[in-house]
Amino acid sequence: MTVQTTVNKYQVLGVPGEFADDSPSRVTPFSCLANETAQPTVGYAFTQGTADNEAVVGGTGAFLGVLVEPKQYANYANLNASLVVKAGTNGEICDMGHIYVKSATEVKPGYVAAFANATGAISAYATAASIPETSTQIPGKFIKVSAAANQVAILELGSFTVTPAST
Repeated sequence: MTVQTTVNKYQVLGVPGEFADDSPSRVTPFSCLANETAQPTVGYAFTQGTADNEAVVGGTGAFLGVLVEPKQYANYANLNASLVVKAGTNGEICDMGHIYVKSATEVKPGYVAAFANATGAISAYATAASIPETSTQIPGKFIKVSAAANQVAILELGSFTVTPAST
C-alpha cells in the first residue's frame, strides 16, 4: 500500500447523473438500450427508441433527456466503479432539472450543450454554430460553473423562466 502524497484543495463538484440542487425536475422511466457503438451510461443523452418505453443512448431520434440517479443501478460487470449500466435496464431519463454531467469539452456558463450521436456523450460549445455535424444540440444550457474538458459541470434542462403573475 502506498502513502498518500497529495491533498486536493476542493471537493468534487458532483457525480455525473445526480441532481445539482433542489430546483424543479422531471424524470420518466424508460428501458435504456445500447446502440451499435455505445452502452447506456449515466449522465449521457438518450433519444426515443422504436417502442414508446425505449430510450437509446445517443442516436438521432427525438431527444428524451439524460439518464440520472447513478446510485440506483446495479453493476453487473465487476466491482469497479462505473456509470455504464446493463442494456435493457429500467432507468430514469430526466428532461427538466439541473444535472451534473461530464463534458468532453471546456464549459462556461451559458454554453450550449450537444451530445455525440454515436455515444450520447455530452459536450459544451460557445454557440450552436460550433456544434459538429456528428452531434445534436440539447435543448438546454450550462449554468453556474466553469469547467475544463472532462470535468463535471451543471447542465440545465427544461425551461426555468419565471413569468410574473398578471395583475
